[in-house]
Amino acid sequence: MKNKYIIPLLFLLIITTEGCMVGKQYSRPQLQLPDVYSDSAATDTLPLVKWFNLFNDTVLQRLITTTLQSNKDLLTATARIDEARYEVSSIRTNQYPSIGYNLLGGGGQAGRDAQKVAGGIDGGIIKTFGVVNWEPDLWGRLRRLNKTAQASFLAETENRNAIQASLVAQVASLYFLLGDLDNRLTIAQRTLISRKESTRINSEKFNKGYTAELDKLQAMQQEATAAAAIPNFQRQIVQTENAIRVLMGMAPGHIGRGALLYDQHLPIEIPAGLPSQLLERRPDIRFAEQKLQAQFEQIGIAQTNLYPRLTLTGILGFASPQLSSLLSSGGFVANGLGELLGPIFQFRRNKLKVEIEKKRTEEIGYQYEQSVLQAMAEVDNALVACRTYNEEYVIRRNQVEASVKALMLTKARYDYGYTSYLEVLIQENSLFDAELQASFTYQQKLNALITLYKALGGGWEL
Repeated sequence: MKNKYIIPLLFLLIITTEGCMVGKQYSRPQLQLPDVYSDSAATDTLPLVKWFNLFNDTVLQRLITTTLQSNKDLLTATARIDEARYEVSSIRTNQYPSIGYNLLGGGGQAGRDAQKVAGGIDGGIIKTFGVVNWEPDLWGRLRRLNKTAQASFLAETENRNAIQASLVAQVASLYFLLGDLDNRLTIAQRTLISRKESTRINSEKFNKGYTAELDKLQAMQQEATAAAAIPNFQRQIVQTENAIRVLMGMAPGHIGRGALLYDQHLPIEIPAGLPSQLLERRPDIRFAEQKLQAQFEQIGIAQTNLYPRLTLTGILGFASPQLSSLLSSGGFVANGLGELLGPIFQFRRNKLKVEIEKKRTEEIGYQYEQSVLQAMAEVDNALVACRTYNEEYVIRRNQVEASVKALMLTKARYDYGYTSYLEVLIQENSLFDAELQASFTYQQKLNALITLYKALGGGWEL
């Protein structure tokens, strides 16, 4: 076959195989999802409100904004997105020819025997070449590498979004915890004032012989219980403030307050949507799917190793023993090379690599399915929590009101000698516990709405 037919045949081979791609195309796994959540028949598919519309407290909005701008984990995730973006651009360039140059100059002396064994250069040598290298994407290897990089980039983007959603929920939850601790500290301080007065009265009665010393000692115990709660709540307040500031990317310090805990109101009704919409809403699920797709493309890449790879190299330039004759017609060089490299017998090594990638894809597929199941459980749990904490808080408020009246009547009975001081102690403890539990339950009620909002995939966009 004459040389003039080689280039047309190579070109024909490239044209006929460039569009080929071995292996299957990715498709989302089919999952069996329930029609509705067990605790809610809501099918509202409207977009969720953004976090800054969910939280009306301007101080909380400012804390969240600062966190989304300065949190170190979020900044790290953003940097990874940029890295993945550059990786996509870098891999995409592999589909195009690379052009370079080669310059060489030198000289030397070599005897005849040395020249026979290529032991050196006898005289001068000057070379200047332009070099073009290209690997035609015969079986789709480069295209799959590009898809892998794109899926990894999208996965990093969704990972950043998931971190962002988590940060919004964490800051809001800690802020409401801070309000709860402030409220409980106020309850403890108010209770301490009341119990100090009880200790004073009982001490005077004991000193005058009206009551036994036991009443005085019991009053002192009650006072100590309330007093001990104060440093406990103060310690937790500082720890919570520091936790918020760490999320904000700041050193430990004070956190400002906005509305009081009982003045915080979140919308009771948040559109739940259908379980299948979690696949589109939640960034952690989208992250898991992009990781699955990136790994799926590795199967196709491994399959291309079962077929030959073609590399084309072109060289155009000049070569001469002297600079004066370098650009002459006698020094002109034009070469074209084609290299076809393929496996023949490798003891099933490449086939085993395909099976390895298939099993890795199967593993990540199970992880994806697990993330979907976990997401549905989180939504269902949050829906139940919203309903039950609403119900529990109503009961807790009724308990506080009953405890206030019971303590008032018990004190009156004790003052007139109809009951012992032990009954007063019991009612004081009941009121103290009821007020603390009511504050805690209201905070959990707010947290349940935050958890539902995050579980549905909302509240993470700026």
